Amino acid sequence: MKVARVIAEFLKGQGIKHVFCISGGASLHLIHGIAETEGIDYVCPQTEQSAGFAADSYARLRGLGCALATSGPGATNLVTAIAASYYDSIPVLYITGNVTTKRMSRGRVRQLGFQETPIVEMVKPITKWAMTIEEPQAVINAIYSCIVKMKEGRPGPGLVDIPDDVQRAEV
Repeated sequence: MKVARVIAEFLKGQGIKHVFCISGGASLHLIHGIAETEGIDYVCPQTEQSAGFAADSYARLRGLGCALATSGPGATNLVTAIAASYYDSIPVLYITGNVTTKRMSRGRVRQLGFQETPIVEMVKPITKWAMTIEEPQAVINAIYSCIVKMKEGRPGPGLVDIPDDVQRAEV
């Protein structure tokens, strides 16, 4: 099973029935994983910012929301919604796709991969937990840890950044 499908099953198990997202090259495997999983679906609003605010509203009603975006501008378009979730103490899981791990610049140059953006570093001040997951076997534990952190104490959002090659890895 692909990691993307495992993630969809895990999110469904957390009570998430809808993931708000805009499709993009670095998030397509995740979207396919959601589409292939019964009991969870994706909703595509007009923009990533709308997806973020929809997930925030969903979390206010259901206790936990989830928004998904591709790398680069897709991820940065979530930032305003992430900040709103942070300052209003709303537990929203924001997931971003990213370039493959082999194309990550790791700070050596501005970017190697198409639309590579250091989204984790950008949102750390406005999330309770943010991390790029580079090992397929670590994804579920990382998402679980993120959700636990999001809900403990004063709630707030978390972000999990998942490179393309990790999403499509077989586990």
